[in-house]
Amino acid sequence: MRSSKSLPRGKAGDPWLPRRDTTVLLLSATPELQGEVGRVSAAGAVELLIGQDLEQLPVQWDDVAAVLVDSVVEVGLAGWRGPTVVVGFAHDAGQMWRQAARLGADRVAILPDSAQWLADYLACLHSPSPGAGVVGIVGGCGGAGASTLAVLVAAEAAARGTRTLLIDGDRWGGDLSAAMSAQDIPGLRWPELLGVSGSINPEQLAAALPHVGPLTFLSWDSTGRPDTEGTVAMRGPASAGSRPVAAHQSRVPLTAGPQAPPQAQSAVAEVMRAAQGAFGLVLVDVGRTPEAFRTFAVHCNGLLVVVPARTRAASAALAMMDSLPPMPVAVVVRGPVAEGLDAAMVADAMGLPLVGEFPRLRGVAAALDSQRLPELLRRRRVRMLVASALEWMAGDKSLARRSRGRSQS
Repeated sequence: MRSSKSLPRGKAGDPWLPRRDTTVLLLSATPELQGEVGRVSAAGAVELLIGQDLEQLPVQWDDVAAVLVDSVVEVGLAGWRGPTVVVGFAHDAGQMWRQAARLGADRVAILPDSAQWLADYLACLHSPSPGAGVVGIVGGCGGAGASTLAVLVAAEAAARGTRTLLIDGDRWGGDLSAAMSAQDIPGLRWPELLGVSGSINPEQLAAALPHVGPLTFLSWDSTGRPDTEGTVAMRGPASAGSRPVAAHQSRVPLTAGPQAPPQAQSAVAEVMRAAQGAFGLVLVDVGRTPEAFRTFAVHCNGLLVVVPARTRAASAALAMMDSLPPMPVAVVVRGPVAEGLDAAMVADAMGLPLVGEFPRLRGVAAALDSQRLPELLRRRRVRMLVASALEWMAGDKSLARRSRGRSQS
């Protein structure tokens, strides 16, 4: 551990420049917390720099892998876009959650109970696993068909052999499992998982979630169904193994207010981390609320925006764009196309690459109700769109050009 008072200097007297993959900042004025975090950092084999404010630490954000913040330190993190963890002791738990909400922190680590989790978290900074691709699907306006597209793409990816998880990120969207007539399938839902604290074992999460055929899903629960009997293995702070913890021990609901409780945001972040470790592709039906953008979209690697081919719909989607987190975004244009427009024109107006045109589908509700997704996926234009979406998710740089050619043919 290095304190701010003993930062090593180079031969020419320049400040020592740490390595980004192993350097963590701790902003704290509490010696007890500094010592505890120092021991955890040593266990995680990371370089720890300690100071009460950023002016004491001669580093740039580009040289830092993560920032740990004491609950009582009044500090801003302007310009920081990496992981932020609020650390402290149990008697400061209330203040820690308030600090996490103020900073928009990714995690809260209550020590010493979360010491093992924090050590594992810091150790992953050495060689982070790329994990699954996480793609969010957002409706550019109400009724755009984002949920239907999310189900279709997820079902096709799973049918192709990719271990796929479909996540319902729209708390007020009507429950994605109901849209698939899967609400009675046993397994964990969001209400049980939002109360979980600690590190979730990825494989145990995957085993506890419901599935329709090869497709695993995580949704809300609108059925009044009793608590599931499923459990999730959590990395225990005092043991090297995993212990099963009933996920419905504590419920922390997402609210309809301007911001979800920080406990819920932290739980979502941990579920998303575990999901990336267990699956090859994670698709999130994000919803259109600022809360959903802050809670779910921030964990995505890219976003697909579904926009009906109407002028007002394109205008609504453009107004929403500034609220999206900074990441690659592409557009799917929903038919039928209004007179005088085509899919390429809508994409050009939004300044986004075009993935494809979503045709108007008949019999969607009946096919979903009877779990006949393959029937929808056999339709030629649906196959073309889903294939294009999966190619974009895989990083095909020529996709936009080919998609424009298809939409104009």
